[in-house]
Amino acid sequence: MSRLQHKFLIFVLVLGVSFVYGQVNRNEIPTIKGNRILQSDVDEFIRHQMDSLQVAGLSIAIVRNNTIVYEGAFGFKNLVTQDECTPNTLFEACSLSKPVFAYFVMLQVKKGLLDLDRPLYHYLPNEDLADDVRYKRITARMVLCHTSGLPNWRENTGGKLKLLFDPGSKFGYSGEAYQYLKDVLKRVLNVDEVGLDDLFQEAVVQPLELEMMRFTWQDVFASKKAYGHRDGIPTQNGPKALRKGENTFGAAYSLHTTASDYAKFLIHLMDRDKYNDEFVQQWLSLQMDMPNEEGEMHRSLIFPVKQVGETIRYYHSGNNGDFRAYCHFYRSKGYGLVMFSNSDVFFSSGCAQRIIEFLNDKWFYM
Repeated sequence: MSRLQHKFLIFVLVLGVSFVYGQVNRNEIPTIKGNRILQSDVDEFIRHQMDSLQVAGLSIAIVRNNTIVYEGAFGFKNLVTQDECTPNTLFEACSLSKPVFAYFVMLQVKKGLLDLDRPLYHYLPNEDLADDVRYKRITARMVLCHTSGLPNWRENTGGKLKLLFDPGSKFGYSGEAYQYLKDVLKRVLNVDEVGLDDLFQEAVVQPLELEMMRFTWQDVFASKKAYGHRDGIPTQNGPKALRKGENTFGAAYSLHTTASDYAKFLIHLMDRDKYNDEFVQQWLSLQMDMPNEEGEMHRSLIFPVKQVGETIRYYHSGNNGDFRAYCHFYRSKGYGLVMFSNSDVFFSSGCAQRIIEFLNDKWFYM
């Protein structure tokens, strides 16, 4: 063998080893602790948990180093028809709608169209609260930090919207407050519900190059969306946002999207090099001047946070009854995950917790 042939053989062997190594890496999922798990093991574990715990469907995306390193779709859009979930299946993001809407709100603040600390009644009086002058203290910052004094939903207070405590005095999780802020934004931007969603597309979806993320119902959703499930029985995959004939923008609950698109939103918040925006960093900083939930850390304007070891975790969960949603991310590590399920038992069965712990992370539920 000539020297040239010998060198060529070594080159081919090195190239082959590199190729195989690369293939192995692409088939492994890095965890928050730095170790790797075979993708096939993750797939098998999730399928087993869903089968044994009777979870209908699941879409999951994992981010590492600000890149989606794993996407999985498991189970069924509809248990009766056995129509399978795919990575493009749409799910209700439930309360994971709130961080996305909060980000949209902060873009309006950045433009100077909304003041975080100006009482919302200056923009739009709330007729449902007119008999309680205290509501005139509610600000956008209070809404985003859940200190507005409003209940989660008026159904929890006999169907009448009323303040549970003085605005700004303590923590109280509220979807109603987000809906009020949405109405304020409609007034400020001079649009209706669908028009607000169209502006959301221009401000968030298009710049982030997301494929599907909307608050209002689109007819195309019907063929792409999973059915919700209660007790293993399909419920609906229709326009839950349509109420009283109006296509409602549910700032607190009605976002429809995929796990991968939501993961791209998290990447936008995490990637300081690509999105080195001082405003985003401010929006994710802790609101130390606002009351916090008892026993918990102060919130940011977009996400609640927890201390996990030496690291800050941003996180959120969601419950629309027949859909469940969960996400968390560590901005300092460029790691995050998103899980959407069309099953009412996704949390209560322990399925979500088992998946996160299998990925060598800690489970917290909000």
